[in-house]
Amino acid sequence: MAARAEGASPQGLGSALVESGALRSDWLPTYQAVPRDLFVPERIWPGIPDGTRQNPLVDRTTDPDAWFRAVFSDIPLTTQWDDGDHAGDGLGATPSSSSSQPRMVFSMLADLDVRDGHRVLEIGTGTGWNAGLLSHRLGSGNVVSVEFDPAVAEGAGENLRGAGLSPLVIVGDGRLGYAGGAPYDRVIATCSIGEVPAAWVEQTVAGGVVVAPWGT
Repeated sequence: MAARAEGASPQGLGSALVESGALRSDWLPTYQAVPRDLFVPERIWPGIPDGTRQNPLVDRTTDPDAWFRAVFSDIPLTTQWDDGDHAGDGLGATPSSSSSQPRMVFSMLADLDVRDGHRVLEIGTGTGWNAGLLSHRLGSGNVVSVEFDPAVAEGAGENLRGAGLSPLVIVGDGRLGYAGGAPYDRVIATCSIGEVPAAWVEQTVAGGVVVAPWGT
């Protein structure tokens, strides 16, 4: 295998995230224990940091070095197009599942401000990396993640088990939260929202925190 590009490593990405202020000292041990590559499929379409452009397919089986560079770069990675209906190597119409940009992941986790013993509801399991990070930090029994797409949820579950983690992954409508695990101290959404669903508020303790990307 060709030599790794400088900085394209777990250590290189971690250093860049620490320097940016996104990865804080309390999350650093978890970042090191739950590496991103355990949660990225073999076929990905790397993006650019601002999310405005998708690059061509990178396949781990045919170009493992390019795959490794993409995984340990601070960029989003599309892992599914068009709710799974897209086939082939080209770009689909709409990305429908992804591994979020690491800087965004850890910035949101910092804003979530978790404490030992907190219970967290995640909306949008995706590849499972964010749920895995939370599970390592808080314990798998304190994390519930809701994913709408059954195939995506199944893949995330496999990734999590492979990492030795076992949060509760529910297939369902994230707007409804998951009352069976409530109340939660924190709620985090990996998908953009235009309003905060009432169920999230109802299932969160008084004084709790909801963190989500805001967009139309």
